Amino acid sequence: MLLLIAAAFAAVPASPSVRPSAWVRPAFTWIADSPQNPTAQDGFTAEARIGVEASVPDLPVSAKVELALLPEPQLTDASLIIAPLAFVTVNLGQMKVPFSLHRLASDTRRQLPQGVGFLSEAGIGREIGASVAVDVPIAGKTLGTFTSGVYNGEGANRIQNVNQRFLFAQRVLVTPFGARPGFSEGTQRALYVGIGGGWLYDYEGDGLTAAESNTFGVELQVAWNVLSFQAEAVDQDIVNANAAVADYHVKGAYGQLGCFVPAAWLRDHVELVGRFEAAEPNTAFGAEEGEAQADLQAIQTITGGVNLYIRAAPERFHDMKVQAAYAHVTPLEGEDLDDDTFTVSATARF
Repeated sequence: MLLLIAAAFAAVPASPSVRPSAWVRPAFTWIADSPQNPTAQDGFTAEARIGVEASVPDLPVSAKVELALLPEPQLTDASLIIAPLAFVTVNLGQMKVPFSLHRLASDTRRQLPQGVGFLSEAGIGREIGASVAVDVPIAGKTLGTFTSGVYNGEGANRIQNVNQRFLFAQRVLVTPFGARPGFSEGTQRALYVGIGGGWLYDYEGDGLTAAESNTFGVELQVAWNVLSFQAEAVDQDIVNANAAVADYHVKGAYGQLGCFVPAAWLRDHVELVGRFEAAEPNTAFGAEEGEAQADLQAIQTITGGVNLYIRAAPERFHDMKVQAAYAHVTPLEGEDLDDDTFTVSATARF
């Protein structure tokens, strides 16, 4: 339906500029068999999305709508974008919360098919609200961006603010050699340095079910020629309104290194990637003594992968690729669990 609407608008003279888009990402995942995890399943998966971006000639207004098609149609993005000044952007609607370069990058523009576990579990996703981004342009380059947002805090596709409280997000990104046109992992061959930090505050639920969270994060992304490196650390406090439920603390960090093979054809098409991740996903604290009561399943994960990019142009590397990666998980406490995974995925983005 979206593609038909876009085609109809594009055919009308003097209509807004409309650009349809789509991507598909089939994958196969093998998970190590373990008696402690009998529900783990090997098998094929698939993701697919379609979207439309529209802009009005001579007006600083554009819009974006994107839908996920599998396992069932669901809205992912729906936002109105207004640029009253060249260095100011206002975003209204449903969008990604401005926090974490890994989370802000599209699933199709990441260097490994497996996501960073503790970031996926920290509840950082899409929300309905508003954000303002202010750039710092100097000598024709954007040397920094400050983004501030306020959201319902109820999650994606929930149009009511049940508890009438809000999620607040603040993010600062310093780019001394100029900004990138969008969020993506890896190298675009030009020298790039991004140093950032963010804070999220949310009050979720109501009454005794309520939980207050403060999340802090720092990030570093560096790329030059065939090399790229990025790292992030996140610290999150959860305080429950119900005194019978223990408050807890979440912390995690990862470092990720990528390198295109520096030889002839390979330097434009084959990339080796490694990531080390450590996380304590649930450190519970006593309500009075303030001492840790339990450390549940702190883990370390080492992931190695290889990417085959079909396109050679640096800015379009991620649009057509095949990825393969193996992740080895080491529990640091609690019950040992064999849940290593091997994933192969393919991406086509148009």
